[in-house]
Amino acid sequence: MGSIATRWDLVVVGAGIVGCSAAYYAARAGLRVLLVERDAPGSAQSGRNLGFVRQQARDFAELDLMIGAMRLWEGLEAELGRPVGWRQGGNVALLLTEADLVSRRDWHQRGREEFGLDTRMLSADETFDLLPHLARDRGVLGAMYTPSDGRAEPARATRAFFEAALEHGASVSLGQPVSRIDVSAGHVSGVWAGDRFHRADVVLCAAGAGSAQLLRGAGLDLPQERIRATVVRTAPRPGLRLDPCVSGPQTGIRQDVNGAFVVSVAGGEYDVRPDSWRHMRWYAPTRKANPDAARINYLAPLQHLLPRGGEAPLTDIPPTRDAVRPEERRARQALAEFGQLFPALADLPAETCWAGIIDTLPDLVPVLGPVDDVGGLLVATGFSGHGFGPGPMAGKAMAALAAGQPSPADLTRLSPMRFHGPRPVKAAHRT
Repeated sequence: MGSIATRWDLVVVGAGIVGCSAAYYAARAGLRVLLVERDAPGSAQSGRNLGFVRQQARDFAELDLMIGAMRLWEGLEAELGRPVGWRQGGNVALLLTEADLVSRRDWHQRGREEFGLDTRMLSADETFDLLPHLARDRGVLGAMYTPSDGRAEPARATRAFFEAALEHGASVSLGQPVSRIDVSAGHVSGVWAGDRFHRADVVLCAAGAGSAQLLRGAGLDLPQERIRATVVRTAPRPGLRLDPCVSGPQTGIRQDVNGAFVVSVAGGEYDVRPDSWRHMRWYAPTRKANPDAARINYLAPLQHLLPRGGEAPLTDIPPTRDAVRPEERRARQALAEFGQLFPALADLPAETCWAGIIDTLPDLVPVLGPVDDVGGLLVATGFSGHGFGPGPMAGKAMAALAAGQPSPADLTRLSPMRFHGPRPVKAAHRT
């Protein structure tokens, strides 16, 4: 028989940047908060991503959330009293085809007119002025540039929220996964972690790629899938400074606080699992619209049986029990495009490589908000590889809802209930 702990106003499942920021804002508002994490804060995708903090090129359904997050990022180090590696150097998306120019112009116009963004379209000459080390023989026609975008260090930022939440009175349970969200008479009653039951008035499921399984047990069948993404980091080149984050044809590039370059190819590997059939109908339109977004790895069930050797990455990322395997082919592809775009940096050796699991949804935007049929159950998951930037505002919005207050960001089109229906949602293109 499990023991019963204190009754909490809010139990947060998952100590990624969304869960940690939700715990921080809820504790600061006076709620009794318990944060439950099976490994360590930031050990999953919140500590393993590229570190882009961008408004640019987002789906308009999540843009209000991201604009609110940007206001938080701008004062985050002062608010939390901790460095997070924040730098507001902008974001540049390189344009190499006429189709790129057309699609980005359309986004630029709507972003400026409806949302008031400072996004600009740059000519080729203006792009080279902004990025003087960019190769001039790669067919760059111009760029889309948002000066107010920025970057931060993922693991540092997640830990900063975690530590600030503890300082404001949040409690924490590490090392024991949540096995079940309990529902009684149409309302959450708490969560099980090991043999311990934590009673709660509100439960926030922010468990990343583990969310779908927990939510199914609570009555919400969310068509969430998992993509394994690879990131590589070069040796530092502190004498050469790249202020903006750069999105190339296939590769995202960021210089970190130590002068190294963090590089990743968009997309990743879809490792086939025994229950891969479960959400096939939801993803058919998305696969058709984004044929190169994920390579299907049919050998995954066999690979799970093999020893997982190799050196641990040289990073400050906390380890995860999943021991996610980076894909060497993706790392080589990322470094190749990086060297082609910035020849002055092509000689930088790869210092380390790691991988993480992206929790994705068919329309490539997250679910944020309450579950209609289960009182007290909030969901914040499915960020589809671009949740680090909006993470602080997503957490703040969930904390507000947990306290019975309105969300500070518009979540109308991000409801978890949008997947309840007979037909798949409209396919989305990855940006």
